[in-house]
Amino acid sequence: MARLFLLYCISWLLAQEARVRVVPEEYNFGTVTQGTLVKGRFVIRNEGTKPLVIQEIKPSCSCSVTAWERRDVAPGDSLPVQVSFNTAGKIGRQRKSFTILSNAVNSPAFFYLTGEVQATSPYDVANPD
Repeated sequence: MARLFLLYCISWLLAQEARVRVVPEEYNFGTVTQGTLVKGRFVIRNEGTKPLVIQEIKPSCSCSVTAWERRDVAPGDSLPVQVSFNTAGKIGRQRKSFTILSNAVNSPAFFYLTGEVQATSPYDVANPD
């Protein structure tokens, strides 16, 4: 009986934690022309029972940046995150990742910005000038 009670207490304590969820987990911006500044909005939700403390949201490259309010996210609350991706110098399929470092049990968490970047002017092999 004592072991069962101890197991219950440990399970209850482990359940008392922050848990991060990002909506949407992936945003497809479609097809854009090279040089376009792509913007997206994600929402970080705390689906846990303790406040979510976000230490950092790191983009995978210097071509992407994030903007978000630095504050704790209460259980059941959410936090909007704005991201931008500078497509200058990029061509083809793109998938930029963002890493959320926090006190959540499922940290690090990730979300993605995806899409296609087309060259500003197609190269004409027959007439390169």
